[in-house]
Amino acid sequence: MKNTILIISLLFTSFSFAQTHRFFYELTVRKPSDTTTINMVLDISNNITKFYDEEFLIIDSLNQTTNSKLQTNSVSDQLLVRKTNSSDNDQYHTHTYDYFVIKSNDKINWKLENETKKIENITLQKATTNFGGRNWTAWFDSKIPFQEGPYKFNGLSGLIYEIYDSQSIFHYSLVKNKNLPKIFDTKDFLETHYGKKPITISLKQYQKVKLDYYNNIVEVLNEFAKKGGTIASDHDLSTPEEIEKKRKTLQQSIKKYYLPIEMDKAIPYPKD
Repeated sequence: MKNTILIISLLFTSFSFAQTHRFFYELTVRKPSDTTTINMVLDISNNITKFYDEEFLIIDSLNQTTNSKLQTNSVSDQLLVRKTNSSDNDQYHTHTYDYFVIKSNDKINWKLENETKKIENITLQKATTNFGGRNWTAWFDSKIPFQEGPYKFNGLSGLIYEIYDSQSIFHYSLVKNKNLPKIFDTKDFLETHYGKKPITISLKQYQKVKLDYYNNIVEVLNEFAKKGGTIASDHDLSTPEEIEKKRKTLQQSIKKYYLPIEMDKAIPYPKD
């Protein structure tokens, strides 16, 4: 974070919203099975704040320079657009061949703490909150004129440099930043998914889509069993016992790798 602080100090001697202020965060997700690091981007320009995987920028650059039509999907599942300093979020989700957007108001009630920490010449203040069923600690700099941060975390009197939950499952750290001379266009991969317009749905509708997908694995395999069909796998699944085993494996895999950041909005997969 040392280089980040020095760069920010220089860049903000000239402040303007007529450009894109880009902040790169490292998101570390610690699952029971493994630890994943995802590079994320926070873009602030005009009245709009956007948060998305850095991989989209890499693919977008390749498409621009080579005239390709490459595509990628979000690893983080944290694609967001909101009005700057607003708690009204548009969150985008890719599901099989569909692209969805869920609108929500996510006001965060912060508690300012007396504790501070200093990194080189920057003093960061501590703030805490409970959001999404998790307890969070944030460190922010009130001298940076953005009340923004990664994911849905905003509303403090300065930019969030670091934020993590009490179990250290999700940990965001600011690693670098840059200013772009103009507003960066993300419509190809964020507001649309490479031309596919998002379908606006509610949280309950989205949960139903995911549960139907989970349950349809059972239905599809059972339908194959009834008709005496086989399913391509490590070996053909030609008996009800083999299909049932595969069904359980697929469903267990879905639940194993599902780790919602907002537990109060989690997809209610069956526990057994």
